[in-house]
Amino acid sequence: MTNLGKKHVGESSTFQNKANKKNKRFRLTVEQIQQLKDFLKKCPHPDKDQLIQIGKEVGLNPKKIKTWFYNNKTQAKTQIEKSVNKTLRTENERFRSENIAMKEAMKKIICPQCDFERASNLENLKAENQRLTDEILWYSILLGRDNF
Repeated sequence: MTNLGKKHVGESSTFQNKANKKNKRFRLTVEQIQQLKDFLKKCPHPDKDQLIQIGKEVGLNPKKIKTWFYNNKTQAKTQIEKSVNKTLRTENERFRSENIAMKEAMKKIICPQCDFERASNLENLKAENQRLTDEILWYSILLGRDNF
């Protein structure tokens, strides 16, 4: 029974050690970051040999450097996309405002008295025009005039 207790304690401490290792994050120093940024400016797409070379200079393994390059490029791309999206949103809002202003101006130009009720009135006028044309045709036939 004491063996079970010891195993339980050992398992627990092993579990805690693994949890501590997972929670511990690897952080680069300011100097390392600056060296990597400088190298990124010179060579944005390093090959294996260049990764090994910069790894020796910075004191990191090539896998960590490759990961840093990938993350840095992804962050830069995300920032650019956010900037472009913000610009496009602003431009879209400006176009919407312009569109509303133009619609208001068109209302005043087309029919200032009826405040753009002209569309429904136009349909009524077309129907009335057709009715009157038919009526004139009917009267002209009745009067014997075929040249309407």
